[in-house]
Amino acid sequence: MSENQVLFMGTPQIAADVLQAMFDANIKVSMVITQPDKRVGRKHVLQYSPVKEFALKYQIPCFQPYKIKEDYQPILDQRPDLIVTCAYGQIVPNEVLMAPTYGCVNLHGSLLPKYRGGAPIQRAIWDGQTMSGMSLMKMVSGLDAGPVLDTQIVKISPMDTSTTVFEKMGKAAGQLLIKDFDLICSDQAKYIDQDESLVSYAPVISKAEEHIDLNQEDQRIINQIRALSDHPGAYIYIGKKKLKVFQPSYQVGHTQPLGTILGLQEDQYAFALHEGILLCGACQMEGKPLMKAKDFYNGQGRNFVGKIVE
Repeated sequence: MSENQVLFMGTPQIAADVLQAMFDANIKVSMVITQPDKRVGRKHVLQYSPVKEFALKYQIPCFQPYKIKEDYQPILDQRPDLIVTCAYGQIVPNEVLMAPTYGCVNLHGSLLPKYRGGAPIQRAIWDGQTMSGMSLMKMVSGLDAGPVLDTQIVKISPMDTSTTVFEKMGKAAGQLLIKDFDLICSDQAKYIDQDESLVSYAPVISKAEEHIDLNQEDQRIINQIRALSDHPGAYIYIGKKKLKVFQPSYQVGHTQPLGTILGLQEDQYAFALHEGILLCGACQMEGKPLMKAKDFYNGQGRNFVGKIVE
C-alpha cells in the first residue's frame, strides 16, 4: 500500500475491526482520533475505547478531543492525505473535512441512503430487515449525506443480534476499505450522489426505547430484543424492577393474558405475548449479573411465575 498520511477516526469495536484490517493490509495510520476515556460501573473504572486500545498496542499516536468542533488543530497539523472514519461519535467540522488531499471517507453500517444516522444496524434489525450492508462514502457536512463510492451487502439472519451483525459489518467495512483504498488515493474514485427520495433515518436508541412496549406486534418485540442485544439490553418491569431479557425465540400459541410470566420452558424463561410465547435464553435482573434463564429461574425467577410484566 502507498505511503500516504492516513488518519483514522473511530471509537467502538467495529471501528477497531477496520483498524485491524488496515494494519493487516500494511496501511500505515499516523494518528487515531477517538472519544475521551469514560468511567464505567459502580467503581467508576476508567475505560479506553477499543480504538484507543488498538492504538496503544501498536504505538499509534492517539488524539481524544472532548469537543472536536472546538479542538481539531492537531488533526490539521498532521497534513493528512486521507481521513478514514467509522463510528467516531462526534460531528466532524468542515475544517477537518476539507483538510485531506483525498477528502474524508466514512464507513457507514447501512446501504445508503437507507438508515442514515447513529443506529443503522440496530434499527435495521428492529425493523425486521433480512439484508443490510456497509457503505463507503465521502463525508460532507450533512448527516451521512455524502456521495457513495462502494457498498457491500451483509445478510441478517433471524437469530442475529446487534452484536453478531456488528461483527459482520466490521469485517465488511475492512474489506470494503482495503478494496478501494488505492483507488481513493489515486484520486480516481467515482462517487455517486445518493437518491434523496429514498432517504430514511436511524436515530440513536433512546433510553425510553430500551423498555419493551408490549403493545407492539409479537415479531417486533422479538426484533427489539435482538436489536438491543447484547447492549444496552431491552427490559420489562416486574413490579418496579427492570428485567433485561436476551437470546429471544418465539413459540406460537398460549391461553394466558398478555405479559404473564409463564416460568421455565425448555430451559428458557417464558412470557405470554399477543399470539405466542417469548422465550428468553438469558436474563438480568436490575442490580444483578447476567444469568442463563435456568439459573435465573432456579434463583428468584420462580417467584415471579403468574405475575404480569409491564
